[in-house]
Amino acid sequence: MTKFIRILILSALLISPILNAQIKKIGVPFILNYNPKTYKAASENWDVLQDSKGMMFFANHFGIMQFDGVRWSIVTQPENRSMVRSLAIDKNDKMYVGAQGDFGYAIQLPNGQYQYTSLVKLLPESARNFGDVIHTVIRNDEVIFFSYEEIFIYKNNKIKVLKSKEKFDDFFEVNKEIYISHDSKGLLKLKGDKLISVENGEKFAGMKIRKIFGIQNGLLLFTQKNGLFTFKDNQLKPFVTEADNVLKQNQISTGIQLSDGFFGIGTRQSGLIVIDGSGRLIQHINKQMGLQNDYVTNLKVDKEGNLWVALKEGISLIQISSPLSRVLDTSNSETKIYCDQIYQDKLYIATDNGLFWMNWQSYKNGKHENANFQHVSGMSENVWNIGVFGNSLLAFEKNGIFEVSGNSAKLLAKVDGAWKGILVPNQPDLLLVGGYNGMYLLKKINNLWVYQNKIKGFEESDRVIETDKNGDFWIAHGYKGIYKIKFNKTFDAVSDVQFYNQKNGFPSSLFLNTIKINNQILFGTTKGVYKQDSHSKKMIPEPVFKKYLGLESHIRLLKSDNHNSIWYISGENTGKMTKMPNGSFEVEELPFRKLRYSYVPGFENIQTTTSGDVFFGTQDGLIHYNAIKTKKYKTKYKAVISEVKCIFPKDSLIFSSRYDVLPNKTKGAGEKILPILSHSNNALHFSFSSLFYDEADATKYEYWLEGFEPKWSDYSLQTEKEYTNLPEKEYVFHVRAKNIYDVVSEEAVFRFEVLPPWYRTIWAYILYFILYCVVIYLVIKYQKSVAEHDRQQLILNQEKELLRARAELNEQRLNLEQENMAIVRENLEATINLKNAKVASNTVNLIHLNEILLSIKELIGQMDKKNDPNVNFSLLTKINKLIDHELQGDKHWNEFEEIFNQLHDNFMQRMKTTYPELTPRDMRLCAYLRMNFNTKEIAPLLGISVRGVEDTRYRIRKKLQLPSDANITEFILNF
Repeated sequence: MTKFIRILILSALLISPILNAQIKKIGVPFILNYNPKTYKAASENWDVLQDSKGMMFFANHFGIMQFDGVRWSIVTQPENRSMVRSLAIDKNDKMYVGAQGDFGYAIQLPNGQYQYTSLVKLLPESARNFGDVIHTVIRNDEVIFFSYEEIFIYKNNKIKVLKSKEKFDDFFEVNKEIYISHDSKGLLKLKGDKLISVENGEKFAGMKIRKIFGIQNGLLLFTQKNGLFTFKDNQLKPFVTEADNVLKQNQISTGIQLSDGFFGIGTRQSGLIVIDGSGRLIQHINKQMGLQNDYVTNLKVDKEGNLWVALKEGISLIQISSPLSRVLDTSNSETKIYCDQIYQDKLYIATDNGLFWMNWQSYKNGKHENANFQHVSGMSENVWNIGVFGNSLLAFEKNGIFEVSGNSAKLLAKVDGAWKGILVPNQPDLLLVGGYNGMYLLKKINNLWVYQNKIKGFEESDRVIETDKNGDFWIAHGYKGIYKIKFNKTFDAVSDVQFYNQKNGFPSSLFLNTIKINNQILFGTTKGVYKQDSHSKKMIPEPVFKKYLGLESHIRLLKSDNHNSIWYISGENTGKMTKMPNGSFEVEELPFRKLRYSYVPGFENIQTTTSGDVFFGTQDGLIHYNAIKTKKYKTKYKAVISEVKCIFPKDSLIFSSRYDVLPNKTKGAGEKILPILSHSNNALHFSFSSLFYDEADATKYEYWLEGFEPKWSDYSLQTEKEYTNLPEKEYVFHVRAKNIYDVVSEEAVFRFEVLPPWYRTIWAYILYFILYCVVIYLVIKYQKSVAEHDRQQLILNQEKELLRARAELNEQRLNLEQENMAIVRENLEATINLKNAKVASNTVNLIHLNEILLSIKELIGQMDKKNDPNVNFSLLTKINKLIDHELQGDKHWNEFEEIFNQLHDNFMQRMKTTYPELTPRDMRLCAYLRMNFNTKEIAPLLGISVRGVEDTRYRIRKKLQLPSDANITEFILNF
């Protein structure tokens, strides 16, 4: 009784900001694990925080690690490059950092980089030798850094150092008050810059306290090895919990007070334990349950209510705020769940690997260690369905029909595949079983189901069967249509079959489903819910479901429960329609968005219970839902631009929070920047994300580059976008996200400007203007030059015309002169010809005369003075002398020479001048040669023999100094 009262009092005293929700006890919350290979940093993580935007930061061995929902990155490191052990953040998102042998703060710069500033330089040299700063706390206007050796209080850019002769043990912030545990002094409190002992604080000496929480007028303490204690009214008492054995054996490392009043306790060897305010065990999540490591170093609840677990190896995200949890996780075993059923306090699941069961009551009461799924012997093939018929649990399997009892199954009928069983209306002792190739009948005899026969007349697959109020059976064939069947009275044969497909009003003959809701037969189609019109017998849309579910989605499942609700799977959305007092329905889908794309196609199943438990069989296991657990789905969040880089040159970053990828000596924090890019960098790559971590992989994004695109893009899962060949102007890149709950984020923007190419800059345009002016000047100058040239050309042409006229006159005058000269020349030529004729005639006459004279002389010479006495030789002698005189006389020669010189350009004078050694006879011979006389013709003219002429020619050749091969006649002619 005393223990019960103490638990009630403690539960009332525990401070709980939100009491309208509880962490689920049934199932294991969804866990998302991030291992070191995923975030590419050290395995150990020591602290977690979230800034005002929603960005997550982790104290990692390699530095401060950031996660934006898509990408992980180290954003900064302490100056000494040591591990980061603790983090704190103020309202301006200024992060204070505790590291190994260092502490300081980090601020984000406009280019996305985080700039770390060490505060150790403010310490005196004697205080700089300390180890890990394992806690960093912001209290009012001061920041407290805690190490085992010293406590540093930072305020107004000054640091107060508190030392102890012995090392401190741990440090705690409780309701803005600071407590320090000390191995020898016990529990101390920090007042201002003084450490004072808590009343009876020595009781805590050596307890190894790891977390302290405030309760009304007291404290709740977590110790490393001794469990939990309360300290109230100066009394220290153990706080007994259902997890004491686990806590004491596995060492508490940290703890957190959850928003719903429960406590999360991190251990070194057994993962996370969650208890309520009374000490009852709610959850024990360890490596076996999906946590990737059992050593918990820190815990943090984010704005969406998710619990981040920092581990010795990795990071885990536990979705403790979700009303969904896993009862069985088969994501790694490739087991598909087709159906589930609670029977005799046991939970059975039908899978493609057989039938399994678990003690449901033990599991529901939190005794997970004693509640594991066990295989039902006798079935190892695909179990398609299970159901309770009377007092029996029957399973319908690939090899036949089985009755299940406990952990074993008995074959009732070996058939070629059984899909499902359904009781015959008004005859609860008859069970109709749909099979692969027809139907089978079972009858209950002596409270046992006995196989009777295969029903004749229908050989189609009967996986989906329902009965209407008239006792007719409606069978859906997924690829053909709907069959309405009547049986004979003995149920051994089909008496009537009616068939309905697209021709009868369905939107398609494919993927039809038969559903029974409130004793009404409905049909799930690819375009909404249909029913049969009672008059026309045509298939028409059902008006209620048309109103709430529309006519655009594939209705895969409809199922009513015992709480006046209808569960449905429409397309990829799961939902619940709850009937309100006014007859309308309230549709709820958001809690089930996590189930998208998780069902086994064609075998979607939802199982409800009278207690409000709902089970969803999926490809990844059995999912549990309970409406008692509520969650806020419409929380606000932000989209962020993670990185901006130029594509050319490759990976030239403009904006990024990644450590040391950009210069961080830029403008101060809070100042805006407008990146101005050269035209060669007009191809950009944007990376973006959203600070919403629940099913982050399903978050969709839309973006818009203002100034380049006319409108927003369609939503897609793409988290990157590239733009190339951007023209010069200012741009604004917008991005926003839409999470799985259709909540649109606040948009993120990035402004930048692309400069024009050099040939389109203002300086280029100035140059173009100058060049234009120069060109205009040159054109004008050229035109003037052309005009001047034309004027000069005109003058020149006029002068040419004048000259031409003068030339014509001159030409005419010249022609006249030439005509006169021709006449003169003709006259001269006539005179010359006359003279030539005269010379020739005189010469011929002279030759003839000389020949006669020579003949006479020869005749005179032939007279013999002695033999012819009658001859007057003296007279002959005179005649002979007269002849010789005549032959050598110059009278004719002088006349000849005068005429000859006129005709031959003073030939005789030129020869005499050139060759003065020539004799008159030589000159005469030369004249005759120029007249082209031969030797025979020359001899009479000279009065000598032919031989004499040859001798004379020879002498003249020598005087003319002609070579032997030269022709004297040619020389004389050309002289």
